[in-house]
Amino acid sequence: MRLLPSKKVAGEIAVPPDKSISHRALMMCSMCSGVSVVHNLLESEDTLRTFRIISELGGGFNGDFDRLEISQASWEASSGPLYCGNSGTTARLMAGVLAGKRGTHILFGDESLSVRPMRRVIAPLKEMGARISARQEDSLLPMCIAGGELNGCDHSLSVASAQVKSAILLAGIQAEGVTTVTEPHCSRDHTERLLQSMGARISVNEKRVEVERSELLPVRFSIPGDISSAAFLIALAVLHENGKLTIRNVGLNGGRTGFLRLLISMGADIELEVEESSPEPVGTIVARPSRLRGVEVGSALIPSMIDELPLIALAGAFAEGTTTVRGAGELRKKESDRISVTVQNFRRIGVEIHEYEDGFSIEGPQRIMGGKVDSYGDHRIAMLFSIAGLLSEKGVEITNTEAVGVSFPGFFETLEEVCR
Repeated sequence: MRLLPSKKVAGEIAVPPDKSISHRALMMCSMCSGVSVVHNLLESEDTLRTFRIISELGGGFNGDFDRLEISQASWEASSGPLYCGNSGTTARLMAGVLAGKRGTHILFGDESLSVRPMRRVIAPLKEMGARISARQEDSLLPMCIAGGELNGCDHSLSVASAQVKSAILLAGIQAEGVTTVTEPHCSRDHTERLLQSMGARISVNEKRVEVERSELLPVRFSIPGDISSAAFLIALAVLHENGKLTIRNVGLNGGRTGFLRLLISMGADIELEVEESSPEPVGTIVARPSRLRGVEVGSALIPSMIDELPLIALAGAFAEGTTTVRGAGELRKKESDRISVTVQNFRRIGVEIHEYEDGFSIEGPQRIMGGKVDSYGDHRIAMLFSIAGLLSEKGVEITNTEAVGVSFPGFFETLEEVCR
């Protein structure tokens, strides 16, 4: 795929439904006693992995992803291993769900997911009494879970992680006693919000969440647009010299808008309007061309923009002064080593950037000349350098662009719609 410079960026658009909330809705509604109705689920490679696994475990689904009726799964033993594809959310959160269900299940993934860390989930679940084993001393998929009785525990996470926190909470609502999770920084709270709306016995106090055994009640709600998908289009509108984009019905959860707040602190002309607040804040974003200043990003900000961090390098290339990201070592454990891949690819298209073990720094402003890059099968990297191509002097050619389908089906069609 070759992305050529765009003369103008303009339009009013919607982005795909939120991937994180879609995963959670599928799992948690399948744990409810009764029928939930969920509108606007994301139908992508990742969310279909979750959907198919729950179907194999006796999940009751009626309708399509525009309007899906979800009834309680039987959680019957699977006939074979359960394939998570490239979805870390599926593997980690399903581990929490299955830890409290009777029967033996095996979760496995593709080549990329098979080298991503799982001990951070397995260790706390085993503390609760779950019987789990995995490759390389309980650190890598495949993972074998023999579910059963669990006991609540007090967990203190060394690294803020919504996936680890969610896995523990989903096990905790099936456990005897109290389960608590404390994080060093607040990560996204989609699981907590959905549990609250489903009547779970849950208490949230800043970085500490407490749950008890709960019977979840069915819900009806519509999933907002994915702010992580919107971020790439927002960056395009802000960094392009000629344009304006309006994005409607997008999630504005404070645990996910760190990138927007950072851009605004750099001088970006971005308007946010929250139009609905429950169970998730939803609203409209308007982004316009802006002159940016360099900024330092520390570890406290990382959890609220973990998926958008590579975009900060792009913003830094256009900003006056130095932009630095530190404390982001988690980026090396995503679908690719996003620090290394981001730095390598920017250098290939003529941008000077410095790599750290836990981040990067870039001096701006610089021109993006263009060239050829590799997404390494990572959807966020493919989208990042697509935007870079539209802002470049000569265009950027990207290999392995099919990875975009993991989170943003129709991404390139959307770019065609807004670019002139």
